[in-house]
Amino acid sequence: MTPRAKRILGKSIVVTIIAIVATFALSFTARLALHMPIDWLSWVECTLIPILIGMPVGAYIFAQSETIQDTCDKLEKSYAALRETHDRLAFVTSHDPMTGLLSRGGFMARMDRKRDEGEYDTLLVIDPDHFALFNDKHGHSKGDEALVRIAKALVYLTRPGDSIGRLGGEEFGVLLRGVRKEQAMTMAENIRRLIEGMPWIKGQQDDLKVTVSIGGAEIPPNADSQDILRTAERCIFEAKQRGRNRVSFDYEATRFRVATS
Repeated sequence: MTPRAKRILGKSIVVTIIAIVATFALSFTARLALHMPIDWLSWVECTLIPILIGMPVGAYIFAQSETIQDTCDKLEKSYAALRETHDRLAFVTSHDPMTGLLSRGGFMARMDRKRDEGEYDTLLVIDPDHFALFNDKHGHSKGDEALVRIAKALVYLTRPGDSIGRLGGEEFGVLLRGVRKEQAMTMAENIRRLIEGMPWIKGQQDDLKVTVSIGGAEIPPNADSQDILRTAERCIFEAKQRGRNRVSFDYEATRFRVATS
């Protein structure tokens, strides 16, 4: 006998016993009150009627209850699987598959958040210098590895509440939440220094390194995210025009000492 059948039978027996006891109590009480005799037929009726009626009815009701519970369990499992699939799909559509960072769309959605009066964020856009040369010399697989390492460096140097995304190609974006320009410049310089000092090709004795130019712009309340992004990208252009491996905010490139290899 299956566990399901045992549960149904056990519940049906319990209900039938209760029905027998209740039938005896009601029938005998009524007979005594009406001064009716209690004979052997009364005992048979009070015993057989609950068994013949209560047992099958109880079994049917409990079988239906088990069926409904099984259906609910299956629906709950299907919902959990559907929710998991939805979460995976949402992650895939909002994240870059190679680096695991936010995709451009996911990152821009974070930039569009509503800010209270006096609340500022700062956008950093990071673009590797001469990255085409790196790809040409070492191959696109090494170029992909370099992008992944840049992504890890950005995660390492930012806070849990900040957002990091791959905006396209080799360009990255960092949204520093609640950070003004002065602090953001320091954070951008730390990013630039870390990436510049990383070893890129193991065992390779050459002077080719990956450096980045970083453009930044504050995001005031009610700002248009596309306008802010264009401002930061123009700052990158300014930094590259001035020699690359620099941080530039609001068109004023701040030149930092470039360490020689």
